[in-house]
Amino acid sequence: MGLASLLFIGLSGMSLAEPNDDPKIDEPCEGMCLRNGEMIPLQNAGFPMGVPVEVLFSGHGFAILGNDSHILRLKVEAIMPLEPGQIKGLLASNKSLEEIRDDIRAKEGEKTNRGSMILDRSIYPLINIAVASGNNATALKADLADLSQPSPANDTAILGNISMIISPSDGGMIGKGELCIEQGPLAATYSLLIDMEPPRHGQNKMMIRR
Repeated sequence: MGLASLLFIGLSGMSLAEPNDDPKIDEPCEGMCLRNGEMIPLQNAGFPMGVPVEVLFSGHGFAILGNDSHILRLKVEAIMPLEPGQIKGLLASNKSLEEIRDDIRAKEGEKTNRGSMILDRSIYPLINIAVASGNNATALKADLADLSQPSPANDTAILGNISMIISPSDGGMIGKGELCIEQGPLAATYSLLIDMEPPRHGQNKMMIRR
């Protein structure tokens, strides 16, 4: 059942940061929205679909604009790309769980990153994710995808960008940086302060417990 659920997640094509706990949200929002406790999916063509391998970054904190602060949550994970047909084929096969695990692991080396950000009640997919480490810190940069606007040549429209430096602080990890949103009611340039969860590299490999 655990593996079946994992493969089903892969069919969604987009892993999201933790949503707001309020199940009654029903307000206009940018990106992807929560309405009456349900996710409103927008076209996600061109985004990688696959099975989550490991969580690279996950945290929550604030986007600060003047004297105002907005709740922000962030998640970036590594995935093993699989086409919907491949995932459905694995689910429909008569293979054992171990055989399915082996088939997925055989694709090792083809991992890619995908992520999402929530600002207040608005959810934004992250694309063009870049990570660089050095001097006991990690730089994370990504663009915010605008799935609501059609773009020529099947290119994804860019709504803004996020950049931050993640470094040790008081026994934990803190992300500091900047968020720029260029369009919509939340358009502004924010300062970021994010409490990052401990890294999970190598833990729960393939997110399957033996």
